[in-house]
Amino acid sequence: MARTPLTSGPLGALAIVALGLLAAGCSGDDATGPQASGPATPTVAGGAAPGYADYVSAREAFTRRSDDEVLGATLEDAAWLKFEGDADTVERNHRAYFEYGYTSFKVILRAKEYTRPTEEVFILQDDGGARVESKPLTFQGNLQLVGDRWQFTFDLSFKHSITRDTRWVRLTRVKDGTAIDWQFE
Repeated sequence: MARTPLTSGPLGALAIVALGLLAAGCSGDDATGPQASGPATPTVAGGAAPGYADYVSAREAFTRRSDDEVLGATLEDAAWLKFEGDADTVERNHRAYFEYGYTSFKVILRAKEYTRPTEEVFILQDDGGARVESKPLTFQGNLQLVGDRWQFTFDLSFKHSITRDTRWVRLTRVKDGTAIDWQFE
């Protein structure tokens, strides 16, 4: 079962009302804020809609960062995407998630050496035995030197869908084995 699209299913009406009532002024592109702890509740077909109160709490629930801060990522989910703006814009900006049902991430990579993110390989695994590889197609060209590391920001999508039976997913950077996990309720 694929995730429930923003504009259909039981979440659809709630999302449309929420989009009309809530401002989406948060940029939220920095996956290096406070480490999200505890489980997240993904939006999936056939499941109950998660009840996050606002953009910040919903996005934080889906954000993880490795202990060494090399890898940070926010798992895309309608629970926080619905707060970003009108439904058409949100669906256009997150096409892999909404149109194809892919498991997608907003990623921040902090590397000591300059690297080309489009040449990096990432692996997504889940508790059902799935193991899928992907590379970013593009990355934001505004590199930043943060401390002693180069910071790269990009989107990453996998031909994988989170279902209501999925209990966890793991994102791993192949180059150095850095991994981050999401546990689902």
